[in-house]
Amino acid sequence: MTRTQKLSVGSLATALVLVGIGAFTRGSGSGFGCRDSWPLCEDGALGGLLPRWEFHMVVEWTHRWVAAIVIGLLIALAIHARRRHAAERRLYVPAAIAVIAVLVQAGLGAAVVKTGLDVDLVSVHLGVAMILMGLLAAIAVNSFFIGSRGEPDATTAWSRLLWGGALGVYAVIVLGSLVHNRYVPGWPITDAGLIPTGADTTTQLHVGHRAVVAVVFVALTYLAMRAGRAGRPRPETSLVHTGFALYTVNIGLGAAHVFTEVSAAGLIVAHLMVATASWAALVAAAVLARRNGEVAASSAPDRSPVEVPA
Repeated sequence: MTRTQKLSVGSLATALVLVGIGAFTRGSGSGFGCRDSWPLCEDGALGGLLPRWEFHMVVEWTHRWVAAIVIGLLIALAIHARRRHAAERRLYVPAAIAVIAVLVQAGLGAAVVKTGLDVDLVSVHLGVAMILMGLLAAIAVNSFFIGSRGEPDATTAWSRLLWGGALGVYAVIVLGSLVHNRYVPGWPITDAGLIPTGADTTTQLHVGHRAVVAVVFVALTYLAMRAGRAGRPRPETSLVHTGFALYTVNIGLGAAHVFTEVSAAGLIVAHLMVATASWAALVAAAVLARRNGEVAASSAPDRSPVEVPA
């Protein structure tokens, strides 16, 4: 791989690790590991630069410093993309937006600590994190098309369908953050029934979340089947199938979440990381479909659109 590709893929991988550490920080109850001090740890060593040897403080300190590493990587990626590939707007523009997103994310992280882990703010924090992951997935794909030029073709519609599936997964993730740590018994239907008339807000949120999970599962099943029949390039099809497979696995992890009464930190980490990987794979598939279609259209002798079988 080229230096740009390594930096792009490395940034994506490191950001995914950060998501996992963030999930563990929340799931293990370490969000207040450094109390309400930010970005340093209260009463830590070297004026707070290092933590005391306490579990929750070490976890929160690790989360913050891995976040700092990600910020550094994204700034380096944006500068590199602009300097070395000034003509590649699809590379340096999302890289610049990613830097803004990660700085906003850092500010939200501070606000989450200062507001006592406010549930709504935590959901916003996760939502921005997923936008950042989507940007990094797009950058990683575009880093493999440096120098290529193409024209829009009929596969743009296929790319839009993939974007629809990806956004469905995004919605599931954000809704999931709203019901996290709010245990409601019963799966796949809660003990309150299929239509919980008169149920409390938490139960209604769970029911809504599971309904969206089911709808998105049907949509991704269709996309996975169509990708195989349409004869799309293997990397693209593999990404679609990977996104679908990860989403399916995550449904099982969601069920395990309920059966363990949302008490297993390791399961919380796995649940969020698999969901994030599914979202990133589908974003990458959507971007790759668009780029593949453009290249195919520009290289065709008659420049005619490439038809995608139904």
